[in-house]
Amino acid sequence: MNYNLDEIEVLLENDISLLGYEDLRYSLFAGEENYRDEYQVRIEYTNGKFEVYMTGERASVLGKSGFEDFWKAYKEFMYKLQLTVLSNREHIKSNEPPEYPCSLWDK
Repeated sequence: MNYNLDEIEVLLENDISLLGYEDLRYSLFAGEENYRDEYQVRIEYTNGKFEVYMTGERASVLGKSGFEDFWKAYKEFMYKLQLTVLSNREHIKSNEPPEYPCSLWDK
């Protein structure tokens, strides 16, 4: 199936904005080696598949999942964003350091 990545990117940006997640570290179709940061949620489109994963310390790749269907990739990407918020809030609550500074941890 052919996907218009520009339209998908707009959809993702709109939904991220609706949730108030703009301050999170994420990347939309930047290319696997481009703009990689520590503790970032990423979605890429490579070889006809969507790849959703997170980066960890030193921007290492964690838990990469591949999807042929965009909506399954969308669900995984949004889940990882939400999990990032919840886990870092738990870190703060437990007096542990968060993955990175972000205003969302304090809400």
